This record gives sequence, C-alpha cells and structure tokens, in this order.
Amino acid sequence: MPGRPPAPFPACALTALFMAVASPCARADAPQPTPHVPVATPQATMFRPTIAVSGQIAAVQSATLAAQRAGVAAQVLFHSGETVAKGAVLLRMDDAEQRAQVALDRAKLDAAGRTVARDLRLRAISGIAIAQLESDQAARAEAAAQLALDTARQNRRTIRAPFAGVLGIRRLSAGDYIGAGAIITTITQTSPLRILFAVPETELTGIAFGDAFTFTLPSADATPHQGRILALSPSLNLTTRARMVEGRIANNAGTLLPGAFGQVEIATGTATAALDVPATAINYGPLGSFVYAVDHHGSADVVHAVYVRVLATKGATTTIATPVPAAPRRIVAIGGFKLDNGETIIPAAPATALQATPAAAGRKS
Repeated sequence: MPGRPPAPFPACALTALFMAVASPCARADAPQPTPHVPVATPQATMFRPTIAVSGQIAAVQSATLAAQRAGVAAQVLFHSGETVAKGAVLLRMDDAEQRAQVALDRAKLDAAGRTVARDLRLRAISGIAIAQLESDQAARAEAAAQLALDTARQNRRTIRAPFAGVLGIRRLSAGDYIGAGAIITTITQTSPLRILFAVPETELTGIAFGDAFTFTLPSADATPHQGRILALSPSLNLTTRARMVEGRIANNAGTLLPGAFGQVEIATGTATAALDVPATAINYGPLGSFVYAVDHHGSADVVHAVYVRVLATKGATTTIATPVPAAPRRIVAIGGFKLDNGETIIPAAPATALQATPAAAGRKS
C-alpha cells in the first residue's frame, strides 16, 4: 500500500533551531561589561636580603654540681626540675667532725688572743721580752688561719646553687655515701639563652653587633623568637670558611631548651629601596614577573604591564625592586591573569586572595 507523505516540518521548530545555532555568536559579539578589579597602592620600604642558617641553643650559664669531699648525705633539700635562687642550699653532708674541729680551732684562737693581751700588759711594764710577745702574736695568727681553713672545709660539706636556674635530675637520697667528685645534679640558666650559628664568608657583608635575627624551631607549631647579635668571632673557621656568631634571645615562656637546633634567619648586605605589594599582584609570563599598573587615560582607568624583580615573599606580602623609571602609584591587587595589556577597568577596594571572587577580579577565563 502506498506510504503516507511525510508531515511538513513545523515553522516554529525551524525558528527555534535557528535561534539555538545563532545565539552563541550573538553572545560573543555582545559588548562585555568593564570588570571591577581590586587595586592596591605599593608601599615604600627598605629591603635587605635574608639568609637562613642552622643555629643551636646554648645556656648562658650551666654547671654540673659534684661533691668536693667524700661523705654521707645528711639532707637533700631539692627536687628534680626545681627552680632555685642563687645561693640556695641543695645538699648538706654529714659535717659533725668538721664542726668539732672548728669549735676546737675557735677555742685555740680565743686562748691565743688572751695570751697576747696579757703579754701586751706585761710588756708595758717591761715584764716580758719582746721575742715572747712576737711569738705569742704569731701563735694567734696561726690559730686564726687554722680556724679559717677548717671553716672552709666545713663549708664544702654544704652544696649551694652557684646561680639562679633550673635543676636537673636528682641522683641521690639522704643517707647515701657520696664519693669525692660524684655528680649530684646539674643546674642551667634557662633565660636568656645563647644562639650559636655560623655565617658563610660570602654572606658576612652588613652583619654587625646588635643586628636582629629570628630563631625558629623545626616543630610544626614553632613560634619565631626574636634575638640580637651579642658577639662575632674575630676570625673565620679555616675548614668551613664561616664566622661564628653568638646571639641572645629571651625564653620567658620556657619553651626553648639548651641543646636544641633550629633555623636562624638574618638580614645581610646593604639596605636598598623597594616596594611591598600584595603577593597576589604578581603575575608570571614568558619574559618574567610583572604587575599591572593602573593609569588614568582621560576618564578611564587602563592597565599596562610593568616587569619587576621579585626580592622576597613573606606571607601575603611580596617585596619587589623599585621599577625604573618610576614606581607605579596603583597596581592590580588580584586577578591580573584575567586582564589584557591596555584593558580598561573599574578600580575596586583592595581585597585579599581569599576575599576576592572571580567576578570581582575580572571577566576573562
């Protein structure tokens, strides 16, 4: 049987198909709105290059306390890790023998003093020879010296803190026999602390007494500590060709421990004029790093590329060398990769990389 003729294609369907095909072209030819771009003002600064070297913490004062004489510990008056003041009594050893000897010496000195006083009265009436008086005076002086000697020996039976600091681990108890030279504990001054580090010969320019530096431990939550140079070695190490430097930092929180290693950052060289700009303002191209400067052209704001030399980046701020012949007064703070050289923009308030949105930064993708 004969087939049915095909139904005519509806005119409305043809119109819809034509519009669907033509619509992208129409959108592409439509004028794009002028983008709103965050703009920032470069800040003038003075820049010195920074180097990072390894540094070690050392105590300003640290001592190992030991017994000078053998004996028995009578009183142990400290605990491990205790903070003590200078002169605090830490250990008393049995000194009964020494106390008895001191008492005997004091009695001999008193007797010698009375003898000399009697000799002086007799000498006044020529009742004694001058030689006898001088002999008794020498005996008194000898008794005084013996008392001083035995008193010093008695004092050695008591161990005191030589300076204020934190004690180490206690190594004895009351009643223990202590040999001569046996270690009792350690004491360390924990604040301030010394920082020892070596600066290579090629980086010594500009480093001087009093310069500031930053010390950071390698732990994840480490906080930078500020310090200053206290001394510089008068000579170079012949093997490493580096100069030893000693710095001083505070340790009020007690988080730094002598013996630990960390990183020292210190400025070297001569300070030069530079500009601080947002790190997001730096763009990268085949010819190097550049920023977009914003200039007035009539009533419009137009951007043009200015190639710069990046000196350093710290956090959200990048330091650049001052461009020649003149530094731009305004630059694109973020979103420069979406702009073209010579493009017109509408300046907006500065925004950080986290605050900016693609719509605010520009329109190109």
